[in-house]
Amino acid sequence: MANIGLFGTTAFIALMSAVVSLAFGYPIGNWLASQRRHKKIISSVLLVPFLLPAFLVGLAFRPLIGDYLDDSRVGIAAVIAAHSLMNAGFIAVVTAASMVPREQVEAASLDGASRTAIVRRIQLPQQLPALSAAGLLVALYSATSFGLIITLGQGTIRTLETEIVTAALQRLDLPHAALLALLQTVLTLLFFLFSRRLGASPTALFGHTETHVTPSPVGRILGIGLIAAIVWVLGGVFARALTAGPGLVGNVVNLAGRGERDVLNVTVVEAVGNSLRNMVVAVALSLAIAWWLSAKRVGLAVLLPIGISPVVIGLTALVLSGYLPTWVATGWLLLPLVQVIFLAPLAFQIISPARRSMSHDLLEAAQLDGANRFQVFGFVELPAMIKPIVAATALVSLASFGEFGAARFLTYGSNETLPLVMFRLMSRPGGENLGMAMAAASMFIVLAVTVVWAVSSASDREKLGKRGPRGR
Repeated sequence: MANIGLFGTTAFIALMSAVVSLAFGYPIGNWLASQRRHKKIISSVLLVPFLLPAFLVGLAFRPLIGDYLDDSRVGIAAVIAAHSLMNAGFIAVVTAASMVPREQVEAASLDGASRTAIVRRIQLPQQLPALSAAGLLVALYSATSFGLIITLGQGTIRTLETEIVTAALQRLDLPHAALLALLQTVLTLLFFLFSRRLGASPTALFGHTETHVTPSPVGRILGIGLIAAIVWVLGGVFARALTAGPGLVGNVVNLAGRGERDVLNVTVVEAVGNSLRNMVVAVALSLAIAWWLSAKRVGLAVLLPIGISPVVIGLTALVLSGYLPTWVATGWLLLPLVQVIFLAPLAFQIISPARRSMSHDLLEAAQLDGANRFQVFGFVELPAMIKPIVAATALVSLASFGEFGAARFLTYGSNETLPLVMFRLMSRPGGENLGMAMAAASMFIVLAVTVVWAVSSASDREKLGKRGPRGR
């Protein structure tokens, strides 16, 4: 019965997180689609929480709620709220990218259809596959956000994932941990079956379809409110980086050390180097696999690993590492290889819809002109796909850089990564440790903002190149 209770709690948190994210994200997406001058900066702000490690968002939430987190009901509400803050902006961007073309809206209006009828009978049916896929992704991420649960749960919230860690690491009860992992896989399959009934299909996040959207007052209010919440929550991280410990300058200088009373095995700077090294390997392999899969008829099945917790994958890799060569099992390479399992589906989510939308006539014409496979890739596919590839590279890089669950099992000593070091700093007493954690978190947030802005800018440049400069 206890296992069924854990299953129910995990399913409730994941489902409610997806529902709340969709409920807020859809009207915000309609408002976002109506923006012209400020769309890039709004999209960048909305996407930043989606790209941050879950435990970092929990770290930002924690001081805002304080001692109320001792109540498990408040903790669950805080986890759902944090998930919604992370994912509502992603849903909004998907909504804006999946709006119906202007021609359809104008044709329906000329036929006498009202705005409500257009949304209900034309827009929503066409957006449902993209929104279902996005909702599925949110549910899968929310069911496996181990870092957020342990940050906000404070031991009062028990989910399948937290109990897997407890059974494996504290009680050394691997059979029970395997049973819980099986239940988590069943939950993932149930989410998949439900989304497939809705016709879920990934959509390009950075499309340029000409749309005609009536500004949504509700979406404007919710959008401004969400942006304010993001600024408030993440701004608290910057504020603590300025005030905790010796102050901003001292906190940044201390990143070259091991914290108060040497609580770290490596310095924060060394941990950053480890994360960057892992990221290069994981991203290269993930993009190659995603590109290969995008040419296959795999459907949503490729997203299945996202629903398997990195904790479970890391634990499985740890158990199986005894059958691997020693230099792999005991070295740093095992972690980026494991990260590929759940990073490749994320890259596929971006690359696949963009590749499917390419003109087959163009590819056939190149082949008829005598181009071989490598020439078609280098001179036709790659130039046409450069924007989604850049976007996938950026998002997968951040996901690898901030990965926490699998890293907790597979890295130790001098190979520890930045998320592990940040978590250890924030879980140890001392103003110097807190200040270092906040300074490192602030740098990660700045990195995420920079990446999203760069991707959006590349999108704008491509659109300008397609349309050409405006005449006077």
